[in-house]
Amino acid sequence: MRFSPSRHRLALATALVGVALSTLTFVVHRRIGAGYTSFCNLGEVVNCDAVLGSRYGHLLGTSVAAWGLAAFAAGVLLALPGALGQTTAGLADLGLLGLVSASLGFACVLAVAALGVLHRVCLLCLGLDLVILVWFVTVLPLATRFEPAAVTQWWRRRAMARSIAAAAALLAIAGGTWAAVRAPESLVTVAEIRERAPRFYTWYTRLPVRAVAELTQGAAHAKGPAEARLSIVAFSDFQCPYCVRAFRDLRDLLRDHPDVRLVFRHFPLDPSCNGHVTRSVHPNACLAAIAAECAAQQDRFWEYHDLLFENNDHLERESLFDYARDLHLDSTAFRTCLDDPATRARIGVDVEAGARVGVVSTPTLFINGRAIEGALDRPYYDYALIIEQQDRDTHHDARTS
Repeated sequence: MRFSPSRHRLALATALVGVALSTLTFVVHRRIGAGYTSFCNLGEVVNCDAVLGSRYGHLLGTSVAAWGLAAFAAGVLLALPGALGQTTAGLADLGLLGLVSASLGFACVLAVAALGVLHRVCLLCLGLDLVILVWFVTVLPLATRFEPAAVTQWWRRRAMARSIAAAAALLAIAGGTWAAVRAPESLVTVAEIRERAPRFYTWYTRLPVRAVAELTQGAAHAKGPAEARLSIVAFSDFQCPYCVRAFRDLRDLLRDHPDVRLVFRHFPLDPSCNGHVTRSVHPNACLAAIAAECAAQQDRFWEYHDLLFENNDHLERESLFDYARDLHLDSTAFRTCLDDPATRARIGVDVEAGARVGVVSTPTLFINGRAIEGALDRPYYDYALIIEQQDRDTHHDARTS
């Protein structure tokens, strides 16, 4: 059969697309953690920053996007001889078959693991997965160009080409499985954070700081030790999708750090109870906040708070009564409270407190008074607590020396 370079040229073009997309993903990944929000964050589920910033975005201390860039660049070099018209079915094609098979195996395992654990989708990652799939479909038929006879050189045998492709895929699946189930890397010192996440460290330590007493004055809802040296004050909105993300991460954080105190304050982005916003971004947010205060009157604020965030797509009045019934609240008292102007006034206390310290969007978090607009990805909360703990220890040592 006469050799045609068209398949190699298509493989080369696909690899070049992969190089470009991997480069873009790598750049986005590098900027995460410094107050940056990428263009492909479209909500709670479709969130590139959350996926890339998670432990699934790294392998052996290197960005997965960088590994992808290296694989596609190698693919360009391996496809180039055939694309230039040289006779192939040799070592270059053998390497190309192994590379694309390994890429597909690794991408599939990591994508399934990330979606299953994070419940979020990265459009850039899905784009790379699609490029890898096209690459695999393009390159796999090259295996038929190898010689079927066993008497030829080992690297020209068809059986060898198939074996290399299968072995590479299996090895990559094993590696991808290990990367998916391995324990997340833990950083325990500020020096490690400065080395491994320098952009985050620089950005975080330059954030403005407010006095914690100023942030918590008049606050009604807190959990964690009253004498805690580490605190997080969250100004939040029950209908805000980014607040849902922050709620879940903070819930996990408090489970791992029971010594941290969390203070919740309302800041609904709806002018019916927040005079500092000019248009209703979340039209059910005020009613949801009022309902949470009504649950608080029956000593069930945090349980109701959790239900609102877990069901933030359904915050209409009837749903709020459903959640109250789920918690066995007194329905009559709940209804009376929901329509009481005094309850709405209680929301106003938090709103005014937020406005005084510069809150304009949700979530706005204050970690030991350090202001953060928007939600962080989970590892960065841990980093922030490590930085704050050392800062507290340093100041305590200075006072006692």
